Amino acid sequence: MPLVDYQITNGDIVIQNGDIATVDGSESTRQRIEQKLLLWRGEWFLDTTAGFPWLQDILGKKPRPEVVVSLIRQLVESDPGIRSVESVDLEPVDSTRQLAISIRATYDDRATDTIEVTI
Repeated sequence: MPLVDYQITNGDIVIQNGDIATVDGSESTRQRIEQKLLLWRGEWFLDTTAGFPWLQDILGKKPRPEVVVSLIRQLVESDPGIRSVESVDLEPVDSTRQLAISIRATYDDRATDTIEVTI
């Protein structure tokens, strides 16, 4: 049974025709992975173990890029909608001190897509 999620755009739930919009299939998986990467571990008071360990394992630690890629790959591969991860690319955005993440993955429905997140 495919997972169904609320559609989120720019951090807000989308309302269409007076109702909450939903997404499913590979779009739901893509959105879920983006949200997992954007949530910093410890940020959500109801579950401080949820989220990606940006503060715990990355920021201020200066890990090798392979370590960051490995952590992201583990997070993506743990999602039930992902069949495999082909690549994870990191690109620092110098002017804004952000990190652009590009993940090439194959979904459960065998569609392949690139998920892009900027942290």
